[in-house]
Amino acid sequence: MHKQTLALLLLLWPSAILFGQDPFSLHFFGNQSVFNPALTGHRGALSADFKVKSQWASARVANFRSARINVEESLPCSILDYGLQLGFDEEGDGRFQTLDGALKFAGTLPFVGPNSVHNIRVGAALGWSQKRIDFSRLVFSDQLDAKYGNIFGTSFTPPNGGESRVFFTPSLGLAYKALLNAGARQATSLAAGVSLHNAYSLGEDIFGNEESVLGFGARIPARFSAFVEAEFIPYASRRSFFSIRPLLLMERQGEDLWRPGGRLSYVEAGARFSLNRALGLGIFYHFNGRPAADGFHTNWFTFTAEAGTVFGSSSNQRVDLGFAYSNNFTGLRNAVGALYEFTLSFHLLSSPGCRIMGRPGGGPGQQMPCPAMRASSRQKLFENIWY
Repeated sequence: MHKQTLALLLLLWPSAILFGQDPFSLHFFGNQSVFNPALTGHRGALSADFKVKSQWASARVANFRSARINVEESLPCSILDYGLQLGFDEEGDGRFQTLDGALKFAGTLPFVGPNSVHNIRVGAALGWSQKRIDFSRLVFSDQLDAKYGNIFGTSFTPPNGGESRVFFTPSLGLAYKALLNAGARQATSLAAGVSLHNAYSLGEDIFGNEESVLGFGARIPARFSAFVEAEFIPYASRRSFFSIRPLLLMERQGEDLWRPGGRLSYVEAGARFSLNRALGLGIFYHFNGRPAADGFHTNWFTFTAEAGTVFGSSSNQRVDLGFAYSNNFTGLRNAVGALYEFTLSFHLLSSPGCRIMGRPGGGPGQQMPCPAMRASSRQKLFENIWY
C-alpha cells in the first residue's frame, strides 16, 4: 500500500474504531483532571505537569505525537481549585494537527461522617480547540498521471487555509472522594466521578463546537466519562507503606451517546502498586466495550513505572517521573506499533493564590496519619503525594 495512503488510513482509524475519541484521551493516571475537571487541584500542591506521547509508529508510517502542559493549584484557604492546560496532537506524519487549551475550576463540598471524611467535588473546564490539515502534503486524483504518477498540480484550494474554526469544547464534572477509617494509618480512600465533555455549543464562531476543517458544519460529538478508583494499604510500618490502587474507567463518544447499547468506545481497567509514594508500578488493560462488527478490536496492555522524591530545605518541593509503555495484541497489532508516554511533574507545597488573597499560603496541614490521603483544616481531601 502507498505510504501516504496508509498514513491517511491510520489517521482516520481512531475515528472509525474509537468513534471520534478526542486526542490524548488515554491513561487516567497523570491525566485525571483532563478526564474529569472536578479533579482539578486534587493533589494538594501547586503542580506543573509536562507530558509527551508517541504512538502507533511502524516501519512505513511515522508515529503520532502529542504533548501537554498542565498547571494546577490547590487552594488550602478556599473550597476552590483551578488549573490551566494546553495540548498539541499531531497525526499522519504531521498532516493533521490539533491544538487545545482549557481553563479549569473545581469546588469542594466537604462533610464529616463517623471516623470518615467525604468530599463532593464539582468542576468545569472552559476549553477551545482548533484542527488543521496540511493539504500540501496530500495527493489528489487530479495530480496523478497514469504512467508517470504525481506530476500535475491540483485545482483543490482548501477553505480557510486548511484550518477549522476555533471551536468550543466545555466540560462538566462531578466527583466523590472519601477517606474511610480516617484515624488509622491503613485508612482506605475511595474516589468516583462522571463527566461530560464537548458538553454545549453557544452557536457559531468561537462559542460553537463545529470541528470541520472543510466547513461542512460537523460538530465534535459529546464524550461521557466515568471512573471508580480506590486505594488500599495492606502494609504500613512507621513511615513505610505499600499501597494497591485499582481503577476502572469507561468512556463513550458519538452521536448516539445516550442510546441503549450505544457506543461504549473505551474501557481501562487495572491497578497501580506503590511503595512509599516514591516508587510505583502499574498494569492496565484497554479495550472496546462493544463487540466488533468484523474481526477484532485493537486491545492493548499498558505497563507504567513512576518514581518521585521530596526535596528542599523544608521538604516542600517534589518531582515525579512517569513512563508508560503500551502494546496491542489484537486487531491492527501487525500494522501499528507501541505507545510510549513520558511525564515530568513538579510540585510545590505552597499556594501563591492564597497569599495574593492575603490568606495563609502554605500547603494543607497533614492532620491525617494515613498515607493514602490527607485533609486540610477545612476537611478538604487531597492526594497525599508528600507522605
